[in-house]
Amino acid sequence: MTGMPPTVELQEALLELQQYLSDSVAPLIVADSIQLLLRYPPEAVASAIRAWTGAQYRSVSGRSVPVSDYLFHALKKIHMMGEFNLVPRQALEAYFEQLTPIVLGLCPEEDRETLKENLSRLGETPVTSSPVQTMFRQASTAEGTRAASVPTEDFRTAAGEDAGTSAEALRNLRRFSLLLERLEAQGVLGGRSTSPANPIATEALAFAARSSHSGKELENYLGRLKSMGFEAGTDNLFRALAQSLPGWVVPASASAGAAGMAETGALGAMRRIITEAEDPVEGARRFQEMVKAVVERFNEGSLPQAVAMLELAERLVAEKKVDTGSAEIVRRRLGETLEAEQLRKFAEKPDQHELLRKVLRFFTSLTPEGLLEDLQREQKRDRRRLILLLLEVHGAPARAAAHEQLSRPLSTAVGEEEWFFRRNLLYVLRRIPRSAEASFEDEADVFLRHAQLGLPLVVLKEAIAALSQYKDEKTEEGLIQLLSGLEEMLGKPDEAPYEARDMRALLDRIAATIARFPSTRAREALIEHAGKKQLQLGDTMARLAELGGQNLSEDPETVDRLLGLLKANLPFKLLGVTLRQKEQNLVAVIDALAGTPSPSVRRALEEIVSRLRGQEAAKAASRVLAGFDRPPGSGEAAAPAEGPSASLQGDLDVFGLPALLQSLAASAASGTLTIREAKGGDVFATLVLREGKLQECRRGNLRGEEAFYQLFERPSPGQFAFVKGEPSKPPAALREILPLTFEAMRRYDEFQEAAALAPDSTLLEPSATKPTPHPAEKDGMFLQALWGRVSQGATPLDCEKAVASDSYRIRRILAHWVEQGALKPRAPAP
Repeated sequence: MTGMPPTVELQEALLELQQYLSDSVAPLIVADSIQLLLRYPPEAVASAIRAWTGAQYRSVSGRSVPVSDYLFHALKKIHMMGEFNLVPRQALEAYFEQLTPIVLGLCPEEDRETLKENLSRLGETPVTSSPVQTMFRQASTAEGTRAASVPTEDFRTAAGEDAGTSAEALRNLRRFSLLLERLEAQGVLGGRSTSPANPIATEALAFAARSSHSGKELENYLGRLKSMGFEAGTDNLFRALAQSLPGWVVPASASAGAAGMAETGALGAMRRIITEAEDPVEGARRFQEMVKAVVERFNEGSLPQAVAMLELAERLVAEKKVDTGSAEIVRRRLGETLEAEQLRKFAEKPDQHELLRKVLRFFTSLTPEGLLEDLQREQKRDRRRLILLLLEVHGAPARAAAHEQLSRPLSTAVGEEEWFFRRNLLYVLRRIPRSAEASFEDEADVFLRHAQLGLPLVVLKEAIAALSQYKDEKTEEGLIQLLSGLEEMLGKPDEAPYEARDMRALLDRIAATIARFPSTRAREALIEHAGKKQLQLGDTMARLAELGGQNLSEDPETVDRLLGLLKANLPFKLLGVTLRQKEQNLVAVIDALAGTPSPSVRRALEEIVSRLRGQEAAKAASRVLAGFDRPPGSGEAAAPAEGPSASLQGDLDVFGLPALLQSLAASAASGTLTIREAKGGDVFATLVLREGKLQECRRGNLRGEEAFYQLFERPSPGQFAFVKGEPSKPPAALREILPLTFEAMRRYDEFQEAAALAPDSTLLEPSATKPTPHPAEKDGMFLQALWGRVSQGATPLDCEKAVASDSYRIRRILAHWVEQGALKPRAPAP
């Protein structure tokens, strides 16, 4: 060793180099040591290579590999540091020129020419490797082929199977370096352009997270991004990954594949970032950052993305990957940061309730119990309305929680705040349908306890409205007693706890509720009330009109009483003079009979039309008779049907394509699913299903499976409609929906990776390296057509439009050619 004297720093760098040659450490980790060694004479590195080669060759199995292969492997590994842009290429090439002849001198003379020939081709060699513990072996000069990598037991170390240069790790490192090369070429280093809001920064961060397979690897990736001026904290990492998520949620399924698909791509990266934190405190901090990213996506209107991340958060908590106490703090605090306007927007759309419920259940303050707690102390009316709306979204759990609160004993000593709270609880029970499990008697008792005269008016009104859901004898009796009690109070208005106009309004409510009861007893009470005609009670006859919504034909007793009232309110003669009574009373009785087309009612109404021609009562009777003669369901607004109607339709962004397809598959549906552009645009995709299986699919100019995959790889917002019916074409090869869906979602994730290397608008051009086929692509005609397009200046997006195949297949090939160096970004015009 000549030149600069050895130091502790140099010795440590040489030791790390030998560990790297044995695959004990990853390339990223050794990068700093390699840069240090470039400042020393090449004899220092050559000495370390000689010592490492000797140790390998002296091992029991090491003699099966010639010394020249060990030397080639060592130089190949050093050269890769430049290929991956982990050290400055120009400096490494200059250093390599000096190091190569020294290492050649270490090689046995009979193998020296072969080693020299293979080393001269290192700049052309694409990065390939076999699984963990790879050794780069030489090809003989006679074969004229490039160096290949061959697994060997000679390179197993204490690191075991986890050592750092597996085929996938090397490939990811190569891809990451190519991405950074593109960023450098585009001039996006440092300054404002690398802020997390920049699309290029988002792309780089997401790619780094998805590509890393360990916490150390991710740390090194982020370190490189930070050195280039990127804001590469884990908070920005979660934001970038969140934005790369698809606009759907993986459907729940009994299939074992669903669990694996739930955390591929960006979600899988999020899990690794949290679970591979160095300690529980750091893991909890990252968990909080992820949930903050959830809130951001929700506030920006991306509900499916937010839900997908929250489902991951729930799994992490359930698996105890995150401290329970820390997770609970996040649940409690961050729910308050969800924007009220977005909550209202989603809550007002019933088709989004299923996803919204998942958000509400995660945050403590938005659970039914948390919302009810806020409702009790909330002073602002708009906020109370939002809380009530969110409770409706929860459905049955919110109804049960409200019922439990209302079951607490009543006390007239409570303040106004408590009464308003109870009024809102009654509203919740009225708005949310009663489940089959709910106790009918318990709920009716709760409402009746709040429908007592003397309680605050706001509570009484809501309780009466809620009682309209029940048709039992106890409720009927309670309402009749209320009717009677209010009549007595209006007889002594000065002693009543309410204003007279409020009591008359309550009578209107009670009469409307009683009129809907299917019992003679309830109708009798209403008719008796109408017959009182006392001024202080208001228009009692008008309240009879509420009976018009029922067919009373099977209750002849009530019909006879109404016909008696009808006759009693007709004009009559006294001493030869026709005396007219209050015509509106007659109209009210006519309206009460509007739903009863019995012969006796028809005759009575026809007589009124004949006797009172031109008067309001005759007009009302004519209107009712016309309704009797109209066929059921033939209202004036009815319009003739035009073509087959859709049995299921809606917004694709809301339902999510995977969930929609799974629902149709689970129900063994047959029919045609059409997807059109948003706001009534053109149809761009058609799927034909037979008994829940895919028979045919079209997407643009694509057909079959490629068309199906394209729906996921390039998701588009739109409206869908499913029309039931057996397909007209005979059944061909039918495909199961679920496996196709999982494959399509996998392709979406990999498409994101490939698109990072070959973006839509990037101009690529051929290099001196000859392109090779992708290992998974066997169609030579397809490869030829694609190469012809891209080599003539077509962008990746142009290629997708011109070559008949799905986006993933095309972009995968282009990314492969970029990786191997057959394609490179076109230099900008001067």
